[in-house]
Amino acid sequence: MERRIRPRIAVAVELKLHAPEHHYMLMSRTVDLSTRGAFVRTNRPLPVGATVTVAFSRGNSRNPLQIDAEVVRSGTTDGGRQTGIALRFTELSEMDEMLLAELIERSRA
Repeated sequence: MERRIRPRIAVAVELKLHAPEHHYMLMSRTVDLSTRGAFVRTNRPLPVGATVTVAFSRGNSRNPLQIDAEVVRSGTTDGGRQTGIALRFTELSEMDEMLLAELIERSRA
C-alpha cells in the first residue's frame, strides 16, 4: 500500500545529514526525493524514529537548504541495490516546500 502524499522522484542530490543524538554526520546523495521525504544512501543505518537534520546543497552561490527529518525506515531500495534510510521531513514551511520543489526540478533537468 502506497502511503506517500507526494511521489518521490529518482534524483541524486548532494546532502549533509547530521544526527547529533547518534554522534553521526554523513555526506551523501539522495536516491529519491519529494517535498515530504527522501531515501538517502548510507551503509550505516539509523534507528527508526531518530531525528536528523538534512542540509541539501543548492549550488555554490546559495546557502544549503536545512530541513529537520525523522527516520521512518532503514534498509534497501531499488530492488535491494541501494542501502540507506528513508526520511520523513518534519515542520516544513511553505518556503521549504517551494525550495525543495525547485531543487527537485533543477536536479531532473
